[in-house]
Order: sequence, then C-alpha cells, then structure tokens
Amino acid sequence: MMDNNLYLKQMSIDVEKARQSASFRIQDMNKLLLNNSYDANQKAKKIAESEPVFDKFPMHFKNRAEQLAHSLKMAKRLIELEEEHHLSQQEFSALVLYVDMLNPLSLHYSAFMSVIQAQGTPEQIKKWYDPAKRLAIIGCYAQTELSHGSNVAGLKTVALFDEKTDEFIIHTPDLTAAKWWIGGLGVVSTHAVVQAQLVIANKSYGPHLFIVPIRSPIDHKPLPGITVGDIGPKAYGGFATMDNGFAIFDHVRIPRDNMLMKFAQVTREGKYVAPVHDKLSYGGMVKLRVDIFADAGLKLAKAATITTRYCTVRRQFGPNLETPVIEYSSVQHRLMPLISIAYGIYITSKDLYGQFEALTKQLEIGEAQSLPEVHATSCALKSWGTRRSTDGIEECRKAMGGHGYSIFSGVADMFATFVPSNTYEGDNYVLSQQVARFLLKQLASQKQVYSTAAYVKEDVKLLPIKSHEQLLDPNVQLALFKARSARLVRQLAQQLQAGLSWSEASVECWDINFAHAEYLVVHSMIQKAQQAKSTPLGDVLKRLTDLFCLHYLATSATFLATSTVSPLELVTIKQAYHQAVLSIAKDAIPLTDAFGFSDRQLNSALGRYDGRAYEALWEAVQKNPINHDEAQRAQLTKLVFDILHRRDNLNYIQAAKL
Repeated sequence: MMDNNLYLKQMSIDVEKARQSASFRIQDMNKLLLNNSYDANQKAKKIAESEPVFDKFPMHFKNRAEQLAHSLKMAKRLIELEEEHHLSQQEFSALVLYVDMLNPLSLHYSAFMSVIQAQGTPEQIKKWYDPAKRLAIIGCYAQTELSHGSNVAGLKTVALFDEKTDEFIIHTPDLTAAKWWIGGLGVVSTHAVVQAQLVIANKSYGPHLFIVPIRSPIDHKPLPGITVGDIGPKAYGGFATMDNGFAIFDHVRIPRDNMLMKFAQVTREGKYVAPVHDKLSYGGMVKLRVDIFADAGLKLAKAATITTRYCTVRRQFGPNLETPVIEYSSVQHRLMPLISIAYGIYITSKDLYGQFEALTKQLEIGEAQSLPEVHATSCALKSWGTRRSTDGIEECRKAMGGHGYSIFSGVADMFATFVPSNTYEGDNYVLSQQVARFLLKQLASQKQVYSTAAYVKEDVKLLPIKSHEQLLDPNVQLALFKARSARLVRQLAQQLQAGLSWSEASVECWDINFAHAEYLVVHSMIQKAQQAKSTPLGDVLKRLTDLFCLHYLATSATFLATSTVSPLELVTIKQAYHQAVLSIAKDAIPLTDAFGFSDRQLNSALGRYDGRAYEALWEAVQKNPINHDEAQRAQLTKLVFDILHRRDNLNYIQAAKL
C-alpha cells in the first residue's frame, strides 16, 4: 500500500533536500551548542541507543503504576551503566540528559545530593553524601507544604531543639504544614532534606535544612512518627514517572548534627551561630533554577525539531503534490522565532553555568559578593525561559495541525511534563518580583552596581530607526534592549515614589523581568556571534541573533510603551523582521538537526529524521493494544452490545437489514 506512493516518497526527498541546502556544517554547530560536553554526549548516545529500557514508546500504553515501575527500571539501568562503563560525572550527566525521562531518583541527584554537598560540613558530607552516592540511601528535597510554596519564610514545619537530648524534634503542627509535591518522596525515598523553622528556647530563627530519615533502607517501611505517601496523578497526565509525595511528621527526633551546618550552626548548648551572610543558603536553589533554564532550551529545541521536520514534509493546498507547509508565511512566523529562542537559551545557559561555577567557588570560602546578581539572573532566566519554552511547545503542537494532538507527535507529553516548571522552584510571578526588586536596588545604589544591571544607570542614546541595516547593528540591538528595560525600571521607581504599593506592582515587575531576561539573552547571543564572526558559523549565528531581536522588537508592547521605538519605526522593524524570518527558514532543518537529537530521543512519529512521518504514525497506531488485544476487544464489544442491542434492537437490525 505504501511502497509505490509518490507522496510518501516525496516526504523523504523534501527533508533531505532541505538538509543538503545547509549554509553551514551541521556537526560544527552541534559541537558549538554542546561545547565541552560534546564527547560525553557522543558516548552517552552510543550507550543509550542500544538499551531497550530507554525506549519511551511503550510508555504510551502503560497506566501510571506501570510507568512509575518502568522509570525505576530505567533508573536502575542508568546506575548499572555508570558502573559498567566507568562513567565520569560529566558522562553520567550526559547519559541522564540523553535519556531525558523523569524518575524517582532525579531529585536524589539534582537536589538531595547537591544540597548536602553545598550546605553540609565535611563531616556531614562524609556521613550523608558518600552513602547517597552509592545509593545506600535515596533522598529528596522537602520544602513545599500543602499551604506554602513560594513563601519559604511562611513554612510551618518546625525543628524544635531539645537541649536535654541534643536532638531536634521535627513536627508538623497541622494539616496545612504537610510536606506536599515532593519529588521522590511518594514511593521511593529513604531520607529527605527538610526545610523547617528552627526553634530554640521558643525563639524562631527561620527556615533551615535538616536531614530526616523517612523509610528504613533495610525494609523500606515508614519510620515511627512519619506518615508518607504519593499525592496521585498530575495535570495533563504529566509527571507520571515521578512519585511526588506528602509527609507528616509527628514529633520525629533526629540528632543535632542532622542539621546542615556549613553556614549556620547550633551548638550543644543550644546557641545559634548565624552565617556570615544571611543568603549563603540560596546557592542550592540557584543551581536548580540554572538547570531548569537549560532544560527549557532542550525541551523547546526538541519541539522545534519535531515540528520543523513535519512541516517540511507535510503538504497542503496548491497544485499537484501540494505546497510544503513550511513554505507558508504563517508557519514560518510561528516556528522560526522559536528556533532562535531555543538557540538563545542554549547559548545563554552556558554563560549562566559559568556564573554559577564562579559563585560556587565564592560560597565555598564563605563569601557571597556575586550571590545577589546570580540569584537575580537565575530568577529572571528561569521564569522567562520556562514561560517561553512551554508557550513555544504548545505553539509547535498547534503548528502541526490535527496530528499534533496525537500522543505520537512527541510534543503533547513534552508539554505536560515541562509546563509545571512555571511553578516549581519558584513561581514565575514571584520570581519576577525578586528580579524587579534587585534592579530597583541597583538603580538607587550609590555604589558600583553589578555588571548585568549596570544599564539601569546608563543614559542610553537612541538614534531614530530609518533602515534595516541599522536594526542589524549589534550595538543598536543592545542599546534598544537596554533602554527598554532601564525605562521600565525607572517607571516603576517613579510609580512607587508616587504611592503605588508593592503588592499592586506585579504586572510591572513581570514586564521588567522579561525585559531584563531578554536583554541578557541578546547580550549572550551577540557575544557568541561576534566570537564566531570569522568562522563558518558566524553568519548563521548572526542571523539567529537578528531574528531573536527583531521578533521581540516587533511583538513586544513594552518597546512602544517605553517609547524605545515609535509606531512609525515599527513599520521598518516589521519589514526587517519578515526578512529575518525568511533568512532562517532556508536553514530550518539544518538548524534543528544541529541540536543532535536521535529519533529515540524525540520519540515522535511526526519528527522522524528520514521524514516518513505518515508511515511512522501508521506503525505507531498499529501497536495500540486496543487494535489487537482480544481480551480488551471482547470487553469493549460487550459494552457496545449493551447499547447497540438493547430492547429488541437486534431483531430490528436484522429485519431492516441495516
């Protein structure tokens, strides 16, 4: 039926033709994006592609319990592969990233172990990190409560110091203080790093971190005083492979040295020793937000790859074989900016990791000069990146037409799994207020301000925009994004001085947050393009940067609201924007190929590398158990007959010869 179909054959021809017309070497771009992780990624790919347990396709037909069980099998195999291949930490991280499936051990590595390493004393690291590394214990990070998420200061779980026994009593005072949404806690974890209010002699010292045993590593039963379980299915069917859980503590006693004491300490006599800087403990949260921002780029890149390939091979309307959907302006204007945004996140995340590594070195010696800046930067980029990524993933689904709604598109599950990133590790609207507050402080400061916020004090001179060439000048681009953000910050400062309450400024904070984040991304993209200017990748990186800039100049109302551009100038901007979209459209397949995703990673019938989307979709549907499982068919048929043959319908049907 398919062997001689010209339409189906043309699909492979179309995608390969687009691939061969690349204006740059795809492998070179892949190496640039992966940077120093390229070799580790190649090794991970070689290992992962031969492992049946990493095939995500069968997950479509499993219920939640089965998905959770499969994710544990996958986690076990990851651990075995690390040992079998003697993987370095970078190689193991690349393998986990390559597999890209949440499992109950995900936060054991990214939160439990990393927090102990960052917040624990050398003795505590030896006691807890080493067994965690060998998986003699499995941990999670328990901060969120039933009634408190973003407001960490408002957490109700308490850690009461008992000087007589040299212990802390971890206690949940009421139902609203139950730990909730904790990844890894529902079924798996034996231990948790718990955020609780430290109380000594009836005085509260605010939230601190405590290692609390949850289940016995020997028989895995909950320990005395602990009620623990799974909170159930999540929205859109997402996070099905993660055991988000709850816990209630009933006067659970732990030794005093279970409090992580690298920065703050409690002595045997019950004396509280404050940290040299009250924000030193923020390092762990910063790391999680840095990782989430990078993951936002990964997820958007996958969705853009799937959609670009499908829109290249899908044809609709027009004569003969019809017109490839990718050639329609409406599709190009939806997809090409998303490709540039994905590249922007990839490039900027490398810079953000560099800033975090520098901060980590400072924190190790008890210093925190750059903490406010890196904290604000990670908040801005996390909130902006997750919003842009999830909006972009959904736009990709819609751009694929009806088939985009199929689970076999590979995009629907991606959205369901990543959309909660807008909420966890800091609600995006709450984070935006922290970013705005940071920038307002820089504006008011009489001291030297942080480099990423120096523009708020600059008097940026803007020349009238009269030509496309002017808009492609990196200096002009940077000046426009600086000016918009600086003016938004100054406008809010004036409004606050005029009596606007902070609680009423959330919309202004949101605009500032996004303007600041987009300035940071533009800065990184321009810098990367200029570094590559004399290389074969220089031209396409410049075009991606131009499209990113022009997309927001043309679509963001805040450029007009701040008079950074005028309505008249917007005409020129939109003309240049259209040209920028076309310049990227011709390289859309090579640019998405350069992300380097395999068919197994994408898990998409529509985004296959060879372009044979319809054959792949047909094959996927044939594997649906409903189509071949006799027991399921018999059960469903009986239920149909209960409707179809009710009363005397069977006689009626036979007599009427329907």
